[in-house]
Amino acid sequence: DETSFAPRAPPLGRGVGVACHSVCLGYPELNPKLADLTSRRPMVASVRDAEPAGNSAHRALPTLDPAAVDALRDAVTPLLLNDQALFEWCTTKNVERFLRADRGNLQKATTRLTETLKWRQEVRPEGKMCTACFSKDLRSHYMQHVGWDKLGRALVYSDIGMARDKGPTSNAEHCMQVLELLEPQLNPFPNDQYVWVVDFHKFGLADMSPKVAGACLSLFGKSYPERLGGMIIVGAPMLFNGLYRAVCAFADPVTVKKVRFVRDPLGHGGGKSWDVVMDEFFDPETKSWLEVEMRENRREWRDVGKHKSWLAAQITGCGNTHGWQGVHEAEREAKTGVQTSKTKSATERATTSFPPKSAKGHDIRGCASFIASDACVAARTRALTHAPAGTATRGAVLARGKKNLRPGFAIGAIGECDDVGDVFYECVACEE
Repeated sequence: DETSFAPRAPPLGRGVGVACHSVCLGYPELNPKLADLTSRRPMVASVRDAEPAGNSAHRALPTLDPAAVDALRDAVTPLLLNDQALFEWCTTKNVERFLRADRGNLQKATTRLTETLKWRQEVRPEGKMCTACFSKDLRSHYMQHVGWDKLGRALVYSDIGMARDKGPTSNAEHCMQVLELLEPQLNPFPNDQYVWVVDFHKFGLADMSPKVAGACLSLFGKSYPERLGGMIIVGAPMLFNGLYRAVCAFADPVTVKKVRFVRDPLGHGGGKSWDVVMDEFFDPETKSWLEVEMRENRREWRDVGKHKSWLAAQITGCGNTHGWQGVHEAEREAKTGVQTSKTKSATERATTSFPPKSAKGHDIRGCASFIASDACVAARTRALTHAPAGTATRGAVLARGKKNLRPGFAIGAIGECDDVGDVFYECVACEE
């Protein structure tokens, strides 16, 4: 079992003594002595920055009435009797979480928890992965667990510009995948939450539909209450104002208060200074990873950023080399004889301009301490297990993943991949 090779999630109040690696990653300008980070005039959004009480884990109802917890558990027990998966999920901690979400109101908590259990019974989210990412486009979504904040809460990072899929249902399904992978890795109360950093890089009109935000917020509120500890919106342009107002109209006021607006590493967007907020929430290693990732996606979008796939990185075990969607398209062309591009075949593109690589030492799966954690290993294990079922993952991506397994990993649990012949390019091991 691959999970036996990794340490547990970081303890509460985590502080990793890893030196900030910005300069060695090819971005010397991250050192303020080497460049003026404010040389370009920032584009300021008019959205006001929410002002929560800092990076704290202050939670509602830290102490619950044991009788109320027992009453809520008893109310939903009939749903658990003949369903082992529901029984194992409905722990005392989860029962307490739902009671806390409704501020101790037993009737409301019973309704919410009952609806969630019925939903879990129907959907079985613990075994689902994102259909769009596995079978449509490896770059469909770019939202994943990449680290931890200073309190030991999970860090979820997403880049709106990286996501190719804009559908409400498919985006909600991807959010479900992320949250289900998070659940077993979270620390105990009061830090059993995640902080969501949302990069508005390349945010455009196609991202303005409130249906996507509505579908995701509805999922969070109904089925994953009390999990969102904070949302940090990075580099939001003025275009976002209208969508933000629309979302606030139907979003939970408690959720709205958790939102922070931050300027991006280049000083663009509305909100507070990048350094002020990042230093408040994250240690130097995690802050550096976020900064390198965001700068790379902006400055090397055409050559590197647009080719990134978190899913392919997890399956192959390498988040430094990209372009696997192009490899998949070349495979498809080779099998069908149908060219997907009017100007150049996928095979030509894959052999002339690939593989795109991130800066030396940068891995899109997260910083080094996170990649060595149980959480990252568990995510890769799940991705490998589901890869044979995905039309975009069961070819060269899975073939490369099987060549890059840790010693002792049960390869038989993965299943067979397509006979793809020669892999279009070999994914070189990530730079250390």
